[in-house]
Amino acid sequence: MATAAPPPGLTGWATRLRRWLVVSLAICAAALAPAASAETFFFVTLEWLPSSKDPAPPEATGTRHTLPLRWTSQEAPEVQTARFRFGLRLDATPIEPWALLLTHATEGGRVLINGRFVGEVPTSNERVQVRWRRPHLIPIDPQALVTGNNTITIDSAYGGGTHVLAGVLIGPADELAWRYQRQFFLAHTVTWIGATMAAAIALLFIVLWLRRREPLLALVSVAALLWVGRSSFFLIETMPPEALPWLRLLYYGCSGGFTAVMAIALLRLSGRRGMREAWGIVGFALVGPALVLLAAPYVTPFIDLLWIPGLIAIAALAWGYATYNRLRNLEAPHGPLLAAVLVALIAAAHDYALWSGWVPDASQLALHWAGPILLVALSLPMVDRFVDALRDAEAARAELESRVKEREQLLKRNFERLRATERLQVQAQERQRIMQDMHDGLGTQLLSSLMLVERGALNQQQLAQVLRESIDDMRLAIDALALDDGGLLSALGNFRYRMEPRMRAAGVELQWDAKGLPEEIDVHPDMVLPILRIVQEALTNALKHSGARAVRVSLGMEQVGEEDWLVVRVTDNGRGISGEGVGGRGLMNMRNRAQRIGAQFKIETVPGTGTMVALRYRVTEHHGQPREQQTQLNLNTEAVIERVRGL
Repeated sequence: MATAAPPPGLTGWATRLRRWLVVSLAICAAALAPAASAETFFFVTLEWLPSSKDPAPPEATGTRHTLPLRWTSQEAPEVQTARFRFGLRLDATPIEPWALLLTHATEGGRVLINGRFVGEVPTSNERVQVRWRRPHLIPIDPQALVTGNNTITIDSAYGGGTHVLAGVLIGPADELAWRYQRQFFLAHTVTWIGATMAAAIALLFIVLWLRRREPLLALVSVAALLWVGRSSFFLIETMPPEALPWLRLLYYGCSGGFTAVMAIALLRLSGRRGMREAWGIVGFALVGPALVLLAAPYVTPFIDLLWIPGLIAIAALAWGYATYNRLRNLEAPHGPLLAAVLVALIAAAHDYALWSGWVPDASQLALHWAGPILLVALSLPMVDRFVDALRDAEAARAELESRVKEREQLLKRNFERLRATERLQVQAQERQRIMQDMHDGLGTQLLSSLMLVERGALNQQQLAQVLRESIDDMRLAIDALALDDGGLLSALGNFRYRMEPRMRAAGVELQWDAKGLPEEIDVHPDMVLPILRIVQEALTNALKHSGARAVRVSLGMEQVGEEDWLVVRVTDNGRGISGEGVGGRGLMNMRNRAQRIGAQFKIETVPGTGTMVALRYRVTEHHGQPREQQTQLNLNTEAVIERVRGL
């Protein structure tokens, strides 16, 4: 008694691929058309061979059956065997090569013509179980055929499950070759294409789901993975006997899961996002795999009879609800998806009728091509939405880049204004410093000298000395303001060049020790003039008041921790400084100047022996910048930050 075969899962169709549907239908129509000269067998004589331990049905042995022939057998320790006989009458022996085409022969077998072996399709045995989904073309030597009656025999072996023999044709090899290629494409290649498309969709949507956790993305990913699992049932044609129950369980599980996922997706797209309907659909989808796992293969006929139509009914109800919402302009899936589901329902009903024996044996399973296209129909809107999101992101990024460029230009202009303002401030500070130096140095000296001249307190020699000191002070200021790349060392060299002849003329030997100094000393230009004035004052005091015969100026660098110090010592061998002279005006000026630049100033004197004036300046304290200017730069930086925040 023929029973239904394992049910196909529920899939759908996308209207965006209508052209593919037309091409597929054309190929199917061409495949269904019989060859012009080929002979199609409609009847077969079945013999159950006595090698089986199970007794053959009495009415089956030697009984004539109409193709397609389907029968179901229980699992048995040994492989069962059967023989199929076809009668062929020829008016003349063919000359050209002939072939035998088996479009549906799930168990294979040895083919004999008039008792002569012509070919074989591998069959089941104790180690291998076969389930052929593809067609087979067996070439026939024309000499095996005779004029008149011919007997074609197929000796087959089978195990448990449902078995099919249908679509047996014989005729010229050239005519059947093209039909075989079309049948192979529809029965096998289309399944591979569908599984590959589903795997690609699953990979794509898993990646998208990992980036954005949306339920619909997860549903599409799960549906695609389930379709890959369902397709493996049709693509795996040879397996160990113990693997067949697990493969059947995989088929039922993936078919039910795919149907459930598609129904839930339709309901969610139609506004019904409650968990009650979803859990009900999932529960019914799990009934079939659970029964197969617990009581297979005894429940297989009941699953095929009740459970598979139930899956089709669930999908039809979900489609009906979504279509109703669409007609009433409520929240519903887009039109192409609804059309795809309708085509999927028709394809599922066709496949169920095919396996139940209600349609011609030459028909192919429609869900092999409908399922992947349904996945495409469901995924395309989400891909379009993702692409639109990317397009919006690119537009937003372009707009953001434009705004950033505008802000950069504005910020650049503001920085230019700030730099111009700072340059003006620096110039004003520089003018102020020059004016202050001129006022404190040369201006004060000239003013005091003018008062003495007006009183007549200076003779010609004294007046010349005053003018000479004024010129020295002016040159000292010019040297400090017009520094070259040498910086402090260059200014000290110029100062030594001017002072050495004067000291020599006064009978004082000037010794200058600058060994071990680096090529450059990082001293800010504003610090150079105060240091020069301190050295000048020390030399002037030694020249005027000490009575020394030799004065030594030593320059060096000292490192204390991570700090570098410039040390300047002016030592004479004169009479020393008395207690009244330690607080003199010249020494007080040197202390004040050292204090203003943050330097350490020290005087050591021994009456009758000499005096040493020591200046220690920390070079790394301000990194070559005066304390006042560093404060000003910090204020400017804060102003820039405040301006940027306000943009």
